[in-house]
Amino acid sequence: MFRKNLKKYMLRLHVMNSVEGLSWSMIGLFVPLYFLSLGYSLEIVFVYYIIQNLVILLASFLALYLGKHISLQKILIIRFPILLSFLYLLYNLSSAGNALYVLAILDGIQAAFFYFPLHVIFAKFVHKTEMEKETAKLMAIPQAVTMFGPLIGGFVVLVFGFKVLFALACILFVIEFLPILDTKIVAVKYKIDLKTAVVYYRKHKKYFFAEIVNNISEEIEGVIWPIFVYVSLLNVASVGAVGSLLAISTALFTYIIGKVLNKKNKLVMMKVSVFFIAIVWLLRFVFAGEMIFYVLTVLSGLAYTVFSVPYYSKIYSRAKRENTAVFFAFREIPIAIARVAVFVLAIIFAEDLKMLFPIAGLVYVYFLFWREK
Repeated sequence: MFRKNLKKYMLRLHVMNSVEGLSWSMIGLFVPLYFLSLGYSLEIVFVYYIIQNLVILLASFLALYLGKHISLQKILIIRFPILLSFLYLLYNLSSAGNALYVLAILDGIQAAFFYFPLHVIFAKFVHKTEMEKETAKLMAIPQAVTMFGPLIGGFVVLVFGFKVLFALACILFVIEFLPILDTKIVAVKYKIDLKTAVVYYRKHKKYFFAEIVNNISEEIEGVIWPIFVYVSLLNVASVGAVGSLLAISTALFTYIIGKVLNKKNKLVMMKVSVFFIAIVWLLRFVFAGEMIFYVLTVLSGLAYTVFSVPYYSKIYSRAKRENTAVFFAFREIPIAIARVAVFVLAIIFAEDLKMLFPIAGLVYVYFLFWREK
């Protein structure tokens, strides 16, 4: 049933993912800045992200369990009131007392209940011969739609304030939710036990360790870098500009990479990109200034794209050959390890976040020696 309507589902998947991306592009960069504006310390903000990522891990296994009994569509539907609760509490955080940790829990659950079904649907139903091109589309279309999301978000914050921005994002999430009601996605069949867990760890340990390495750098790029820019310049507009420049440079290059990518040059492209990623982080460590931030953000978008398209096509291809739902649930373990490690280090170096930049570049040396098997 699903395969017969593959094009229709893929179109809805891209629409859903694009509206989701647009919504978060407008508010995602500004959530930690909002916390800082309310008087929370950097250390507390990083504790928020530690809790959020641990909850994502636990909620992914909850989604795995639910996926045995209900459809992935229903997981997405369950997610919606949790997302609205998160946005409501975020909107009222200034008068909600010490509710930041409750907010982190809601954030983690809603994130897991979106990305777990998304990854499973995509990996399970995209044809293996189209994986590179479709992976590029999955990444490029939201990036194209969200190019100016951070700039819009920064403008709304400066003119109207954070609360208006969160209300606007809520409207977009409602728009995203409506097509889900008309999308019939069957339950995914699999079994899971302790023996399966041990087998998966042994079979995919190279992939899981690669996920630790990749997510360390990605989390520093996605969360620590915007916070560093804000702390350095104390300027919401600059953070918005950095976010939009990253989206623009990434979107323009992602689709091109997907078109030229083939099985022979995946690892070569990944290894070449490692040097450029390391250079970008070295320059970020050495130099400072608003214009430098903009230039290095564009270069970062290009470098990470050259790495990410072939890398994630490999991840989805591997998941397609395996028990897809179980693969993506277990994938959250190395992701959580990486992200928690990043934010623990961020707490330690809260007074000088720049100390994390060499780590973000050096970890990719691992991929110079990485093999699929």
